Amino acid sequence: MVVLFVVLTIILFVSIDYFIQRKKKIGLESQPHPGTVSLSRVLSLLPRGVFIQPSFTWSKLLDSGNLALGIQPILMGLIGEPDEIELLHNGEEVGKNQSLMKIHKGDKVLTVSSPVKGTITAINQQILDDPTFENLSQNWVYSIRPENVSQEVSSWMVAEKAQTWLNEKFNSIRNFFQESAPQTAMGVTMADGGDLPFGVLSQFDEDVWKKFENEVIGSKK
Repeated sequence: MVVLFVVLTIILFVSIDYFIQRKKKIGLESQPHPGTVSLSRVLSLLPRGVFIQPSFTWSKLLDSGNLALGIQPILMGLIGEPDEIELLHNGEEVGKNQSLMKIHKGDKVLTVSSPVKGTITAINQQILDDPTFENLSQNWVYSIRPENVSQEVSSWMVAEKAQTWLNEKFNSIRNFFQESAPQTAMGVTMADGGDLPFGVLSQFDEDVWKKFENEVIGSKK
């Protein structure tokens, strides 16, 4: 009986450890998807000490001189769980403001532009294996060798400047959706000061997606 108890105990702990590690692997160790997209939630998901860009990307300068580059959590919160992502290939060159990534939701597509000209030196395999909201919100997507990063850094934002920009951009995004759906319950909630529903963009048609990309994502301000 003692031997059987020991064996069962070992099996139990191994099973628990397996599921814990599996959850960590697929990005489920954090809180479940938020019911709303709030600015405080967005700020908590951004890695520390990163630059943010108006293209809704963030970047961090590595010791190698390359940039680790990811997607701002606010954008992923607005889209929700993506159905598919299109990434560039390792070794591929990308120009500033050219397509860096395409995010699919049903038959709608949102293009994220590159904040810098450079060459892709690595792609995060975790993103390729499991392109969930959690993974895309909290991890780098590319490592990029920038052509001339010193010219770009001055236009990027960090610390208080970044938080001010995020506050202003978040308010403009709320206004965008209020104007796009003023008569819906969602519009009323936002008008009353509520946060944006998680995946709010997925509730709109292709025309609104294009307008959002041009007026919000494509804005350089």
